Amino acid sequence: MRREPRASEATEVTEVFQAVRSTDGPGGQADDKTIPIRPLLASPQPEQAPAPALQQDQAPQQQQVPQQEPAPQHEPARAPGRAAAGLFGAVTVVPALLAAAWLLPGLPLLLAGRLTAPPLVFMFSPLALGLCYIALRQQPARWPGFRADAGQTRKAVPWWAVAATVAVAAVFAVWQIAERTQQVIVLGDPATYLQTASWIARHGSLPIPYSPEAFGGAHAGLTFASAGYYPSGSGLSPAVMAGTPLVLAAAIWLAGVPAALVITPLTGACAVLSFGGLAGRLIGARWAPVAAAALALSLPEQYTSRGTFSEPLVQVLLFGGLCLLVDALWVTPKTTTGGTDPGQDRVLAALAGLVLGLAVLVRIDALSDILPAVPLLGLLLAARRRQGVPFGLGLAAGVGYGLAGGYLLSRPYLDLVGPSLRPLGLITAAVVVLTAIALVPPVQNQLKRLRANHAVITWLPPAAAALVSAAFAALAVRPLLDHGRYDQNGLVWVIWYLGLPAVLLGAAGLAVLASRGAKALFTWTDPGQEARTWALPLLIALWVIITVLWRPAISPEQPWASRRLVPFVLPGLILGAIWASAWLCNLAGQRGRARTTSGVVASCCAASLLIPATLTNLDLGSGPDASGSGRHLTANGMAFRRIGPGEVAAVDGLCTAIGPDASVVILDSLTADRFAQVARGTCDTPTAILDHPAATTVDAVLAGIERAGRRPVLMARDQSLLAPYGGGPRQVVNLLTTQEARDLTAPATRTWPIRYTVWLSNPVGA
Repeated sequence: MRREPRASEATEVTEVFQAVRSTDGPGGQADDKTIPIRPLLASPQPEQAPAPALQQDQAPQQQQVPQQEPAPQHEPARAPGRAAAGLFGAVTVVPALLAAAWLLPGLPLLLAGRLTAPPLVFMFSPLALGLCYIALRQQPARWPGFRADAGQTRKAVPWWAVAATVAVAAVFAVWQIAERTQQVIVLGDPATYLQTASWIARHGSLPIPYSPEAFGGAHAGLTFASAGYYPSGSGLSPAVMAGTPLVLAAAIWLAGVPAALVITPLTGACAVLSFGGLAGRLIGARWAPVAAAALALSLPEQYTSRGTFSEPLVQVLLFGGLCLLVDALWVTPKTTTGGTDPGQDRVLAALAGLVLGLAVLVRIDALSDILPAVPLLGLLLAARRRQGVPFGLGLAAGVGYGLAGGYLLSRPYLDLVGPSLRPLGLITAAVVVLTAIALVPPVQNQLKRLRANHAVITWLPPAAAALVSAAFAALAVRPLLDHGRYDQNGLVWVIWYLGLPAVLLGAAGLAVLASRGAKALFTWTDPGQEARTWALPLLIALWVIITVLWRPAISPEQPWASRRLVPFVLPGLILGAIWASAWLCNLAGQRGRARTTSGVVASCCAASLLIPATLTNLDLGSGPDASGSGRHLTANGMAFRRIGPGEVAAVDGLCTAIGPDASVVILDSLTADRFAQVARGTCDTPTAILDHPAATTVDAVLAGIERAGRRPVLMARDQSLLAPYGGGPRQVVNLLTTQEARDLTAPATRTWPIRYTVWLSNPVGA
């Protein structure tokens, strides 16, 4: 027997995608549990939702059933959980809003070649305040969370859940800052992002000019391109998108390269916090700390957060955008006297689309990650939801920003990855066309007749669950069919880093959610609003998990390949596992002593999510005591291993040795790939390359540098390459440090050693 709601609680809403109510859904009243950013100065008055909103939420061409909506009951301003919900909602979307406020003016300034700190900060400050104000001025006081049925009351957000989620992110930040990498020498994407940021922070423009005048003009065999930097017109274009370098440049302006090495761990902590916010909105705030901890303990999340990778920033934008979209679907817009306020739901939807679209400016692969937003937009438009048009406009603006940045600043990189982008472009075009066709009235009429078919409604939801289960089964069986292809072990990678219990729970949860979503779609009803709330996170999770694990499109060495799991493969499975855990707790609570049984099941589920990831990260073992009389527990994993220690000091020493007014010529390709952009960007010295040089060519280049009024410096990895040209070769870099392991058959638990050596000479005037 269900209890009656207290006077301070608004009756739960029962929304449907059309005006005809579901026969099995409970009667509903409009929900106005929203938080104004300013405290109420007078006694709260009941707020009426605007009348046109109900009309816009109705499916087209449906016969309406006359019904009388009771006036919504207003929840007191100091109702339990309001303040906690306000803080929880704010801290989990502010990182994405700040990132958007920085990227929006940063890209035009970079395109104009005028990227400097004063104008960017001048534009960022009011834009950040404005975005945060309009996003936070009114929020849902409660989110759906997990409810066994639509009639259950949504639980208030407890303070301990907010504090625990923030604490997980804070501990993660401190941990990753302490173990941060120093990948300054170009050996992969992290250093490419960092060196690109160093260049734009100092020069404010791209591409990077060749500066042939510093070498006395063009010479036969004299080139400028190196690993990660490709010829583009009169300069070099980085093989990365501009979003991450723009963020790193802010730290370089503050305190140089060492500060930039700290900004990514902080970004990773913001991603963990935003993910907790997304899980709290979808499943319940009480599960947010577990979700945040599960992501934070995974080795790929830590690996990418310690180095200057782009994945943590993409996560901030993806998780923040999804949080904003959930808020847009749950907030009740206020009425205004003049009718000029577009409504908070529309504002939040536009911001959600913009933030999601800006992920493309950070990582071109994000085009695939956010592709499911297109069919969701079609559903919103078909249902005449108020949020549809603003969400679509914001999404188009964000994606357009990202594509413009990629085309104008990283065109050679896009050409290089073109074989992967062309199929994605075709798939995107097909999804857009099919979505548009589905919105045509004749097709809508056919879909209505299909929804009226009882057999379709009966069999398609189980078929959706079976399809998801079959996809996971295919990913599990695939490695057994071809032992020679390590890139086909995508699901095995996930099991390494999350554990088998988390993968099984995640697959089961996503399968059930797919079934429920299909039922809501084909019956066109959503009594508890669970389907519309989960729609985009579920679609992104299923799409990204299947496409990435089936074709990772990356060298399979670990931990390098694990970065492909970071944006939404691991988060998607964790969301599914948390939902399945909540379902198990609810089921257990129905038997015996509800509180005790649910607590035991919740603890077991949380342990199954956290312990395997922790064990992989720590790689626990045993070793002999110093006395040799016994053994003790050891932790040899990547949890406390740093990559590239000493590189910052080595590069500083290199720059000092090069000195002012120099022009550097590198005489071997290996040194060129590693140090050409370091000398050009961090040392701010014109740099060129002569691979396999002849004596006459080197003499001509040295003479040209002297004619330009500069001091020639030759660089190579070995003294023997410099000896023929005199100038007293001297070793300026001799660094033994660490790099990522390159394991194929097990998760990475060690770092590998690497030695960098650089010799310089000053051949003229020696």
